[in-house]
Amino acid sequence: MGERQSNWKSKYTPWYRILEQVFESRVPRLSDNEIIRFVSERDWMIVPLSGESDKEKAKLAPRPNLYLDLSQKGWIRFGIVYEKLESVQNLRNIVLPHNERERSDLLEKLTTLDDTYFTTVERKTKRNHPLEAPDYETAFEQKSNEMNYEQFVKIFKVVDKILNERELLDASRKYQLAPTINLVYGRNKQEEGAFKEALKKIKPIYDKTVTVRTKEEFDICNGCLCFTCEEKDEHEDCRCPCLGFPKDPNITTICYIRQNV
Repeated sequence: MGERQSNWKSKYTPWYRILEQVFESRVPRLSDNEIIRFVSERDWMIVPLSGESDKEKAKLAPRPNLYLDLSQKGWIRFGIVYEKLESVQNLRNIVLPHNERERSDLLEKLTTLDDTYFTTVERKTKRNHPLEAPDYETAFEQKSNEMNYEQFVKIFKVVDKILNERELLDASRKYQLAPTINLVYGRNKQEEGAFKEALKKIKPIYDKTVTVRTKEEFDICNGCLCFTCEEKDEHEDCRCPCLGFPKDPNITTICYIRQNV
């Protein structure tokens, strides 16, 4: 049984190898067997961060997830999704004043995409049991290259509407409801060159998603002498949350990208 599972999941290996080439240090180098461990029985692959040992650990992380989906014959679907509720709430920081720079940079990258890429909010429901496969219903959709500040505000109005509905549900029911956000969603024919070009387009967007700061991070960083990281090594007393990088690759400040470019 395990061998049969490995056989069909191995179809993700060549596509992950392309992802490794394009994203370089942004994604971990995985063996063929490790790649299989991150493929869901529902036929999609979550791309882990270094140190994440299995797909469940990666799925539970409060961060955006990069994913690949080969469930539709002849096509490869991919995107950056905020699946966990905590990650959705973290993205909300993009509309706050202290992330004006990050928001501007992210929107600039989104405008470089063509009309085949979309940003969506979906209602994720599990009607009978927490472990069942969820159903998804689109509640918001916009071409990614048309996203702006107002569109992000609309996104979180939709998110809040879903969250309000979630609170109204009878607590005794097993029905579960939550919002998810596809910051970028696209698909290509299963052709190596086209997929590589698509990944080059979303790579800088993926980089930007880790620079969105919480208010607490901003308050700490705002008075930091090495706020831009240009003189980071010269200031031992720096209180920036990224102090000590790369020991903690999950830290979400501008320092993360600057140390990896």
